Amino acid sequence: MSDDDDLTPRFCREAQAQLPFLVSGELTGWGARVVRAHLKRCEVCRGELRRQEELSSALASLRDTPPEPPPGLLDDLLRRARGGSARERAAVPARGAVSGARPALSVAFLTVGAAASTGLGYAAYRGARWALGHRKP
Repeated sequence: MSDDDDLTPRFCREAQAQLPFLVSGELTGWGARVVRAHLKRCEVCRGELRRQEELSSALASLRDTPPEPPPGLLDDLLRRARGGSARERAAVPARGAVSGARPALSVAFLTVGAAASTGLGYAAYRGARWALGHRKP
């Protein structure tokens, strides 16, 4: 907990924690009414709401028009993949993970690996359950 959290009233902290859900439309009903009522009285939280809305708008614009990769990125990656020994080629993604130079790339590889292994494991589990359920006695 930071020093700012100690100075922010508890209800403001709780309302601000709900703002992303309010902006995305996930907060509805009584919870949304309570947060909106607080926003009418609290300038600090209204400012945070504006910041959350700007962030949401910026992320939506990225979704609509994804950024272009830098020119020559594919050529550079292919050149790196072709050069050096097999050990050097295999170490290219790992260098970022060890040095911290490419944390986003490392997280992407870990996420894809986890999703793939989870999906394969789940498919194998479902296949085994189906096979056991349909075997002949």
